[in-house]
Amino acid sequence: MVEAVAAISPAANPQSLARAEAAAKDFEAVFIAQMLAPLFSSVETPAIAGGGDSEAFFKSLLQESYAKAVAERGGFGLAAHVKAALLDIQARTEAPPAETRP
Repeated sequence: MVEAVAAISPAANPQSLARAEAAAKDFEAVFIAQMLAPLFSSVETPAIAGGGDSEAFFKSLLQESYAKAVAERGGFGLAAHVKAALLDIQARTEAPPAETRP
């Protein structure tokens, strides 16, 4: 997929590539966190272990950490597609408009 990204935007500068990659990984992490939400909500905490608002807060942090870890290790492969789309959009907006004179 890296070759496809390079083919889309060969003139993109390294900073743009890094920003697109970071945004794509962040997007995938948010997506994964949303996919994990039902899993985390289905787990009941025993009464002896606590509960309450604090547990809910830390459970969401744990869910977010899991999602970031999964995304960093390749995730679902969504980040590569998002990065390619971001670079394609960037290339289209930076390209000079074609003149259409009769």
